[in-house]
This record gives sequence, structure tokens and C-alpha cells, in this order.
Amino acid sequence: MTTAKIMETAVQRYLLERRQLGFDLTSAGTELVRFARFADARGHHGPLTQELQIEWARLHVKRTGPVTAARRLEIVRPFATYYRQFEVDTEVPASGILGRGHTRLAPHIYTCVEIQELLEQTARLTPQGGLRPLTYRTLFGLIAATGLRLSEALKLQVHDVDLIGSTVTVRQTKFRKSRCLPLHASVVQALWAYRQKRDLHVDHGPSTSFFLSHVGGTLPVRTVENVFSRMRPRLGWHARGDHAAPRIHDLRHTFAVRRLQHWHEEGVSVDHAMFWLCTYLGHAKISDTYWYLSGVPELMDIVGAKFEQFALKGGCDE
Repeated sequence: MTTAKIMETAVQRYLLERRQLGFDLTSAGTELVRFARFADARGHHGPLTQELQIEWARLHVKRTGPVTAARRLEIVRPFATYYRQFEVDTEVPASGILGRGHTRLAPHIYTCVEIQELLEQTARLTPQGGLRPLTYRTLFGLIAATGLRLSEALKLQVHDVDLIGSTVTVRQTKFRKSRCLPLHASVVQALWAYRQKRDLHVDHGPSTSFFLSHVGGTLPVRTVENVFSRMRPRLGWHARGDHAAPRIHDLRHTFAVRRLQHWHEEGVSVDHAMFWLCTYLGHAKISDTYWYLSGVPELMDIVGAKFEQFALKGGCDE
């Protein structure tokens, strides 16, 4: 007997409505479909219960951990709220009932020497003298110098990189926002060198990818990550963050940390700088940018200075 897909149908309707409003819901959508199939497999019908939602969230918790369970419940809660308009007795679990669903792991903050070692290591990529070594050198250098996400850098097209105006335009990013970033003269020089060699290998129309794969198309994220993973052991780095090894994404974190350190040394208001950095990095919430102050050891001196100023003023008024 075929199991009725009551809950899966409701989830698909919910996802369609949310996506029509502009929400991506890629990973969340996958998890919600899993929840729906879980509920349907148990023959559930009628209002959603808190017990059912928590049971699904805790599936395989010994293997995935409590944070994953909390994150799953955070994903299903908005759907439960939506579903309550059809089943008024649906229960919406309290926020945080399984703990925090998101924990930030301290990143590896690269030293200047490590970044230079990474760029130099790209010269050993094959084919020697071909475009590929320069592609990776320029790509990693751009991420380190601008804090771009890897996916953002790989989606750049020729018309997004304005070498005359010294800017790069990042379009429709993680949060469906676009932003125009100024570039340092040294970055522009490196991009010019890559562009000149790149244009010898492929049609340089405005809508073609700026960073090219070996067949002349867009570089896949997984390909870049695999190349980085093969290069990393040769560099002899030791992870200084909470991750098992330094990552490409840590170049973005390093950019943010160094920028904040520089502003702090220059006496720039950190609170004002946070808004600039939030916009530059393309964060959806200013709290994502403020996390660096408490989540990265290199910036704890800034926290100490802010607290000292607070203490000297006698704390908050009663």
C-alpha cells in the first residue's frame, strides 16, 4: 500500500510560496522534505505535534550531534507556524528548546607569510607556463585581498571586473544582494596580468567567466577546493582555529580580521567600521560582522579596549 504524501504535499506548497517571495531555501528545503517523508512514513495526519518534530530532529543524534538536532528543529519551526493556518492545533516548539542550532567555529587566521606561501605554491601547478597556475594565484589572491566568498569570485564575469575604474561588482550573492567593491592598485595590477594572459586562451566577451577552467568554462567550486586540499599538505600549516585544517573560506575571515585590526590601530570608531565592513562583506545582519570581535582571539584586544572605555564611564546608567 502506498503511503499518503499529505505532509510532503504541504511542504512542497510551503516551499513554492516562500521561493516565490525570493527565499532560496536550498538546504532548508531538502531538510523539510526529509521531515515530511518522515511524518508521512509514520502515517501522520492532522495537526503537527511537538513530539513528532523533536523526534525527527533527534534522528541519528549520536552520529550528528545535538547542534544538528537543534538546527533541524529551527528549520521545521517556520513550517509549523505556516501549517497552523490549516491545522489550528499544530504545535510550534519554543525557540531554543533543543539548544542553540548554530555555533561559530573559530577560523584559521592566516599570517602574511602563509598567504604568500599559498600564492607561491600555485606556481607548481600544471601545466607549467599555462594559464592554470596563474588562475589559482589570482583567484586566491583576490579572495585574500577583498574577502570575497569563493562562490562569488568564481561567478565573476568579465564585465564585473572594471580594471579602469578599479572596482569589482558582485551580483546576486548569497542573500540576493549586489555590491560594488573598490580594489587596491596592487590587486588591479594582478588582475590586469591575469586578464591579458586569459584573453589569449578564450573569447573575452563581457559575459564570459573571468576565472577559467582548463576547458575555458567556469571553474566549479569543488574543483578549486580539491586543488587547495592537494596543495595544503605541502605547505606544512598547522590549524590555529577550530577546524581540522585551514580552509579557503578562512582567507575571507582573515581579510575581515586584518581590516578591523588596522582600523583599531588607526583609531577609527569600531562601531562605524562595522557598518562599512558589513556592507563590504555582503553580510545580511550586522551581528554576523560583530561576531568577529568575540569569536576571533586576534580581536579580543578590541573587546578589552571597548570594555575599558565602558568601565571608565561608570557602566550603564540605572
